[in-house]
Amino acid sequence: QIREFKGMVKALHRAGIEVILDVVYNHTAEGNHLGPMLSFKGVDNTAYYRLVPDDPRYYMDFTGTGNSLNAVHPSTLRLIMDSLRYWVIECHVDGFRFDLASALARELYEVDRLSAFFDVIHQDPVLSQVKLIAEPWDVGPGGYRGRQLPGACGPSGTACTATRCATSWRG
Repeated sequence: QIREFKGMVKALHRAGIEVILDVVYNHTAEGNHLGPMLSFKGVDNTAYYRLVPDDPRYYMDFTGTGNSLNAVHPSTLRLIMDSLRYWVIECHVDGFRFDLASALARELYEVDRLSAFFDVIHQDPVLSQVKLIAEPWDVGPGGYRGRQLPGACGPSGTACTATRCATSWRG
């Protein structure tokens, strides 16, 4: 329940604990071309999913789940950004950890640290002010990016990948 989540965030904040939400915007549960039609396949398959250019009935899969969301399409990017803003504005989360961030940073085939996804976040007046952690890999070619992806791009401007953050949290 969203009301319970908001209450939890308030309680954690009162205790001095920030809330970083682990988000998965790189794939859905619909799987590959043989998977069930649960949501985006039935709405606009070509807008929401990365499809093989020469044979668009098949999905590009940089995530190991059978599909990859098409974060370069304006409708998909808008959906993701609206969702992120909701969590910050309405639920008061302090930041996000992006699962398989390299999949979100792929423009055509290559991972691009200056991709539309990260560019829009950096320019957004709400999202540019929160903590952002990028898991720096996916299962596609050239998917491991180490510290090459922008990580925490909030007010501090310090880069932070999931690996580096986990190390610093452990001490």
